[in-house]
Amino acid sequence: SIFFHLIFSLQVLVLHNETIGIRERPCPQSCRCDGKIIYCESTAFRDVPSNVSVSTQGLSLRYNSLANLRAQQFAALSQLVWLYLDHNYISAVDGQAFHGIRRLKELILSSNKIALLKNNTLHDVPNLRNLDLSYNKLQVLQPNQFLGLRKLLSLHLRSNSLKTIPMRVFLDCRNLEFLDIGYNRLRSLTRNAFVGLLKLTELHLEHNQFSKINLAHFPRLTNLRALYLQWNRIKLLTQGLPWMWTSLQKLDLSGNELQMLDPSAFRCLPNLQALNLDSNKLSNVSQQTAEAWISLTTISLAGNLWYCNPNICPLVAWLQAFEGVRESAMICAGPKEAQGEKVTDVVETYNVCTATPTPVPSTTAARTPALHLERLLPLPTQTAIWNRTAAPTPSEPSPTIPLPDGEYVSLHKIVAGSVALLLSVAVILLVIYVSWRHYPSSVRQLQLQQRSAVGMRQKKAREAERALGSPLQEYYVDYKPSHSDTMDMLVNGTGPYTYTISGSRECEV
Repeated sequence: SIFFHLIFSLQVLVLHNETIGIRERPCPQSCRCDGKIIYCESTAFRDVPSNVSVSTQGLSLRYNSLANLRAQQFAALSQLVWLYLDHNYISAVDGQAFHGIRRLKELILSSNKIALLKNNTLHDVPNLRNLDLSYNKLQVLQPNQFLGLRKLLSLHLRSNSLKTIPMRVFLDCRNLEFLDIGYNRLRSLTRNAFVGLLKLTELHLEHNQFSKINLAHFPRLTNLRALYLQWNRIKLLTQGLPWMWTSLQKLDLSGNELQMLDPSAFRCLPNLQALNLDSNKLSNVSQQTAEAWISLTTISLAGNLWYCNPNICPLVAWLQAFEGVRESAMICAGPKEAQGEKVTDVVETYNVCTATPTPVPSTTAARTPALHLERLLPLPTQTAIWNRTAAPTPSEPSPTIPLPDGEYVSLHKIVAGSVALLLSVAVILLVIYVSWRHYPSSVRQLQLQQRSAVGMRQKKAREAERALGSPLQEYYVDYKPSHSDTMDMLVNGTGPYTYTISGSRECEV
């Protein structure tokens, strides 16, 4: 019996040595081994090396040429704790590809060409802590895609082609702390999209296509501290339900299209400490909104369309009392004369936020600096710089600050225009009157000249007649009525008669 016992012990020892030999295989060719960790990176592998030791706990196949993952391809590596498969050409993943590696805690599949993951693909790795599917071509998430991943701490879905987030898709991810869905094509969120994420502290939704964000979509994220919404198309930030989001400390809204800020959206964020509003389309901030920033320690407001008129005063006053960090300067986008200048410099130089005195008559030469600003900083045609009625939208009421009366400016313009018109009419009438007065006299003068000329001609004619008449008066017909021949000539038209010219010879006809 002792002999048989020795033989049995020897066989067990041989089998054990053989098992150790199998487990402790030599390092695969072209790979680098460090204990139970194998690095087979940038070696153009098209498949998983066949001689990887079964005791391997870490395997990196980064930067290779893997095209697909077959069913149970890693089943022999039951001790794997982390697996790096990023930067390959993987486009197809079998639903059973990760079967047999239940101990896996970190799976990196980023920078591949994965367009679809089957519903049960991740069910075989319930102990995952970190899952990276970023920089792929995922278009949809399956309803039960992350079912059973209750120990997952971080999930990366950045830079895919996701258009929607299924309802309750993260329901089992009760320990998830980090979620990145940035750089996708999301247009809207459902109210139940983030149900179950009770421990989420950081959420990335930047570089999507949101046009409106309702903070009522995040009521279950009671531990969220940082929300990143930069570089979307957000025009409106609202709060659909009255609730206090006490955990949120950082909000990034830069690179959007916000034109106004709803005060109620910030009243529900009493502990907000960092706010980034860079590169939006804000022209001013209402008094109510500024008063809602009760806990801010860092703010960034650069790259907006700040209009340097009295509507900017509530924000300027808040910034002057702000003791935190301002990351960049605010630059005036209008009016034209103030473009490119710092908001604070314009406000101080031209007393934009100083109460101006009552307007003085236009004939007064002296003007206060605030009235000079009226010429320096004209407003666009739709509003006047000193117009009290030029208020923002109803949700953002205009601040109550003393402003000069806009009606005075309008009356001044009307009076000036009326005076100019009257002067023009007076000049025209004067020209007509002068012309009318001068025209008849000139005509009369012309007529007098004509009459004078005619008179001169007539006078000359009479003088000529007189000159001719004096010798002609010497010629006369001498006849004797008693003379019979003469009577016959006068009565019958025939007969002899005699002309006698004094001092001349007689002619008998």
